[in-house]
Amino acid sequence: MNKCSNEWNFETREKKQTRRLLLLRFVLSVTLGLLGLVIISSQLIPLTNSLLEGKRLEMQSERIAKPLPDSYKQYIQGEFAYYNPGQSYFLNLAQQVQQQSEDFANNIFIDKDYNKDMWIYIDSVGIDRVKITSNVESQDENVYNRYLKDGVAHFKGTPLPGDGGNSFIYGHSAITSFFRSNPDLPETIFTRLENVDIGDEVRISRDNDILSYTVRRKHISDAEDFSVLEPSSHRETLTLMTCWPIGIGSKRLILVAESNES
Repeated sequence: MNKCSNEWNFETREKKQTRRLLLLRFVLSVTLGLLGLVIISSQLIPLTNSLLEGKRLEMQSERIAKPLPDSYKQYIQGEFAYYNPGQSYFLNLAQQVQQQSEDFANNIFIDKDYNKDMWIYIDSVGIDRVKITSNVESQDENVYNRYLKDGVAHFKGTPLPGDGGNSFIYGHSAITSFFRSNPDLPETIFTRLENVDIGDEVRISRDNDILSYTVRRKHISDAEDFSVLEPSSHRETLTLMTCWPIGIGSKRLILVAESNES
């Protein structure tokens, strides 16, 4: 009887040990599996970002493969920086501005004689106190190019920031290779608009006052789309424009920011 009991106890202990080993193996397998998932996930995000960035550059290269005429090429210190197809665009915009100035003359104040410099800040993308030249005669390529050397320009005939309506401000962007080596050049600083997100703040310094705006819309428009000049019916807006694809200019990158003033 004792012998049978001892054999039974031995078998029970052996089974318990076997179950413990199986449980331990299961726990180790699960732990290693989870650890593997964590490692894979940590690599997946940068790999995905790298893939998307590669795709973006590939698409941009495809656009560049069919560039605008060489006569549109602009060089800075001997290096190709961007295409400038803007003259005909601005001539058409000027006509639209004239028409809208007449349509909204009774509702929106447009100060065409203001000649002080203003300054723009977009902290999220590192645009820090870039000069805005006010009331630039934008239908004249020689005039606007002269002012864009030092920053960005306010389109004459549109309201000034703080005066209501839709203020239109524009600047050059540069091709990727040029901008990487000249990221803070005022002439092409609006290249950074590509990375502005909805909800980012834009600030304008004018006459020692700081005007705050929040970006509400961001889109690509055709060069023939002049609706960018249309004022909002309910709130003062600031429209920022540069060429798209960045540095190329067959289309336009448009950001619309609404005033945070109640």
